[in-house]
Amino acid sequence: MYMDYAEIGRRIAQKRKNLQLTQAEVEERANLCPKYLSNIEHGRSIPSIDVLMQIADSLHTTPDQLLLGAGSLQNVGLSDTTIENIRRLPSNKLVLLTNFVDWLNEQKI
Repeated sequence: MYMDYAEIGRRIAQKRKNLQLTQAEVEERANLCPKYLSNIEHGRSIPSIDVLMQIADSLHTTPDQLLLGAGSLQNVGLSDTTIENIRRLPSNKLVLLTNFVDWLNEQKI
């Protein structure tokens, strides 16, 4: 499978901008060296799997979203704010949310 690293970099940059984060902020969150993210976003550097995972986590997304443009919760219409609020839920509340979504899916409305 051919990987278009320039496109991957564009997806990373777009997600970062959507979250209104600077490259330096993402580099700090992902524990990356200064300017490394810029090189990735411009397709000049190819990130390792570990780095890609760190970037995805820092951008509150999944590696498949960055690699393929798929698998994001935005694809189901959830805003970045909603996704961030869900990510912050403690495990006991996440269970409640999951149960509620299951219940809601069972409703005939």
